[in-house]
Amino acid sequence: FWGWAYRFEAYTPAPKRKLGYYALPLLWRDRVIGWGNLSVSAGQLKAQLHYVEGTAPRGMHFGEELEAELSRMRAFLGTGGA
Repeated sequence: FWGWAYRFEAYTPAPKRKLGYYALPLLWRDRVIGWGNLSVSAGQLKAQLHYVEGTAPRGMHFGEELEAELSRMRAFLGTGGA
């Protein structure tokens, strides 16, 4: 997967999971930059994001674009949260 080892772990026993139950690749431009686990708890969207390089990309409007995507997900799910 773009040179990145990825496995959907929902059916992997919990002790063997490395990224998380619903972890999905986090794509930015032409790269896999990390993975995210989204969940809803008490009506709020929770986003746990992890980055291959340890931190989110700087510049290039990444933060704005990420927040826009999370806002779209909140609207789709009818939730609030961060």
